[in-house]
Amino acid sequence: MIFLQVKRTLLITCFFSCHICLIAFAQQNAEIEILNANTFEGDESLGPNVSRLLGDVRFRHKNTLMFCDSAYLYQQSNSLEAFGKIIITKGDSIRLLGNKLNYDGNTSVATVTGDVVLTDRKMTLYSDDLTYNMDAETGSYIGGGKILDAENVLTSETGTYHAGSRTLYFKYKVRLENPSYHLTSDTLTYNTFSKVAGFHGPTYIYSHDRDSSFIYCRKGWYNTASGKSYFGRHSYIRSGSRFISADSLLYDRNLLLGRGFNNVSLKDTVEQLNITGDYGFMDDKHKTGFVTGKTLMTRYFDADTLYLHADTLFASQDTIAGLKNWQAFHGVKFFKNDLQGKCDSIAFSESDSLMRMFKRPVIWNETNQLTADSIMLLIYGNEVKELIMRNNSFICSSEDSLRYNQVRGRDMTGQFVENELNEIFVIGNGQSIYYTRNNKDQITGVNRADCSDMVIRIEDRKIREIGLINQPEAILYPPDELSPKELILKGFRWRGAERPLTFKDIFE
Repeated sequence: MIFLQVKRTLLITCFFSCHICLIAFAQQNAEIEILNANTFEGDESLGPNVSRLLGDVRFRHKNTLMFCDSAYLYQQSNSLEAFGKIIITKGDSIRLLGNKLNYDGNTSVATVTGDVVLTDRKMTLYSDDLTYNMDAETGSYIGGGKILDAENVLTSETGTYHAGSRTLYFKYKVRLENPSYHLTSDTLTYNTFSKVAGFHGPTYIYSHDRDSSFIYCRKGWYNTASGKSYFGRHSYIRSGSRFISADSLLYDRNLLLGRGFNNVSLKDTVEQLNITGDYGFMDDKHKTGFVTGKTLMTRYFDADTLYLHADTLFASQDTIAGLKNWQAFHGVKFFKNDLQGKCDSIAFSESDSLMRMFKRPVIWNETNQLTADSIMLLIYGNEVKELIMRNNSFICSSEDSLRYNQVRGRDMTGQFVENELNEIFVIGNGQSIYYTRNNKDQITGVNRADCSDMVIRIEDRKIREIGLINQPEAILYPPDELSPKELILKGFRWRGAERPLTFKDIFE
């Protein structure tokens, strides 16, 4: 008895399972229904069970409605061909138009050709051909297409549309037009709901705004509604003469803010200036930017290059006058073949062409070491023109391991000729210790002088003459007459060990 009850239960279960499968199969392979036709006739010339329909023809398959002027219905294969003013609708959102339709009722796939128009909510697709799966709500074209929404026009050679996710995939000669910019790419995805475009392959974005900014990347995404974006794989942004590049970039087109991560570079082609580091920030609206993390500023001169390192490098531009400035903060070192330096901070202003050095600045020019409370270099064009030293100014050079030429004073001003220090003027409280040599380059004496003002002439990158002005007091001593203490001026400190000998030394 128990066995019969179990057997009966199994039979009932199998019956309902099979019944459910048959219902699902029947729904999946539902026959195409004829809703209307002005003329209906069989056409045996095309095969058995083939019907020809003319005039106001209407079909239904599942929840899809199809309208046309004429059609052939192939009942045996559950398919149809339709011609003239094709209209296909599904629900309240999808509407597909064309001139010719091939429809397979077994797969629910419609192939529409000739002036194809697909409308889904606020998106419209135009193409000469479209294959659309009514069940999956996916469509694709291979002969070129155009997508329109409220603000954007997108064209490509091939494309695929997923109505469920409202996502489009484009390939080959992709172009996105917007009132504020236009974009070209090899491969692009676009969501009509989120307005986010994704890039794969070389992509170029050109701004139509006054700044005429330009963006390049090989991978990333862009929100066309918010203007926010991400770019990877050696991407860069150009705004006027300025570039920012990095392994990856974040950019806000509306706020004109950009951030770069890893291998960051800020470049100004007009100023011949390039700043690199690990992290960068650029504000196009206020014309400012900075770089941190193993920073390097490279400025190109006509016959030489200046390399500078600091914890942070900052660049800005006066939005009214258009004048540019840059600053370097903390741990500054720089190297140029004929000029090296070190200080805590540096600031350069295009308004007066002065590079200002702060906190224990030191400059080395060939054999000369120059220090002061503050040092300024006048850089005009691409040449160093003038050196300005304020308070506790000091110049020294090494004669040998024990002897040093020294000049100190309140202030000093140096003149450059073709980027080489040629003459220095000492103003106030001048003092000097200077060694003399004979024709055999042997030290013959030491000249110690006190004078309010002095002029120092440099030849072949060495101090050759010191001129004393205003009540000089000078005595020439034999080389060994004065004690070591008398041969050192107040404030002397030799800082040769801090000098960068190559541009790589500025990172030490």
